[in-house]
Amino acid sequence: MSLTQPAQRLQRVLLLARLDALSLGLVAAPAALVALATGDRMGAAVGAGVTLCGVAEWQGRARLLRRQISGIAWLCCAQLLCLLLILTYAWNLAQLVDPAHLLALLPGFTRQQLAELFPDPDALAALMLGMQRAVAGALALVSLLYQGAMAFYYLRSAPLARNLFAEPPVLAPGPLPPH
Repeated sequence: MSLTQPAQRLQRVLLLARLDALSLGLVAAPAALVALATGDRMGAAVGAGVTLCGVAEWQGRARLLRRQISGIAWLCCAQLLCLLLILTYAWNLAQLVDPAHLLALLPGFTRQQLAELFPDPDALAALMLGMQRAVAGALALVSLLYQGAMAFYYLRSAPLARNLFAEPPVLAPGPLPPH
């Protein structure tokens, strides 16, 4: 039995939601623990929040599997909340202005090489702050593109899911399960 094009699209949505939910949990949960261990409360909170977004996305997927259209809303909300959390973290990262702290995070040999390349401490501080803001900007841009595209894709899938769920479910051929 071959699936119709809308059913295939819904299968892709389900697969994508599963992969994304798992990846959010596998990346954000350990990141939250590392941030907590290093005293980065903001990073720990964002990591925990992103982990919960993965749980919400998994819940949305489970609802779709039960033919509940509310699963699309869960998927979209999970992505938008994840976007908001990452943008908040990127903004906070861009506002930090302690180049000495940034240098302390680097290995000793890297600090020595930077000191040789930039004998003026103010130039080195400006470089470190510029790099930190560039990383924050890149993080915000990537998140905006990825989470925004995911939310848009999920939202665009709502009408086809609604139409599919309006039809009676197709039972697979074979023996009926025992009661």
